[in-house]
Amino acid sequence: MSEIWTYSLALALTVTSISPASAETVEAHTSCFDVALIATSPRYRWQPVESAPDEIIIRSPVSIRFAVKQVITGSIKSSDIEVRTSLHTRFNPAIKQFLLFLKEEQDGKYSLQEMNYQLVYDRRGKLVWPIASPLDISYTEDGFTPSNYETLMRPIHYRAKDAWWLVTPPDVDPPSADEYSWGRIDKDKIITASRGISAVDLVAAAAGKRCNAKVAR
Repeated sequence: MSEIWTYSLALALTVTSISPASAETVEAHTSCFDVALIATSPRYRWQPVESAPDEIIIRSPVSIRFAVKQVITGSIKSSDIEVRTSLHTRFNPAIKQFLLFLKEEQDGKYSLQEMNYQLVYDRRGKLVWPIASPLDISYTEDGFTPSNYETLMRPIHYRAKDAWWLVTPPDVDPPSADEYSWGRIDKDKIITASRGISAVDLVAAAAGKRCNAKVAR
C-alpha cells in the first residue's frame, strides 16, 4: 500500500516504467549527459497538443525552467536553465531539490535524460539520497545509477520527515519491516534510511555516461 502512495506523490509519468521507490528515468533512449546539476523552483510552460475528441492525453510536452543551485559536472552560463521533457502534470510541491542529468541540444537548450528528486540535506548540509530498500534491478539497468550502487552507500543522518516519500500517511497501515530492510520504522510510521548516496558521488559514478566521456575534462 505504501508503494502505491509513494507513486501517487511523484506526480510525473515517465516514458520508461521503473520502481516507484526510485528516482525516475525520463527518456526511454537515455544515452549520455552533458551537465549534472542541482535545481529547484520549477516553472512550467506547457506546449499545445493536437488530439481527437475521444483521445486521452497521457503526457504533454513541456518546457520547465529551473533555478540552478549547484552545477556538479559540466558547465552552464546562467543561473537558471530551461529543460524540455513531457509530463502528466506538475511535480509534487513537496519536492524541493532535483538532481538533473541533462543533454545539450543543437539549439542550446537541454533535454532531460534522468532526474532524482528523492534528495534531502543531511546534518552536515550535504544533499544525499536516502535508500531504505534495495533498488529495482530495472532502474540500475536503464539509468545512470551503477549496478554496484551499494558500494556508494554511506551512513547518513538527516531529519526523517524531510524524506517525504518515506512518510506513511495517517490513514495507511505502515509497511512491513521486510519491505524497507535498509531502514527502520518508528512509532509515527516514518521510515528512516540508515544509509544513502551523496548527490556528488552519484554523479561521479556516472562519469562514463557523459557525452564524449573520453575527452571530457
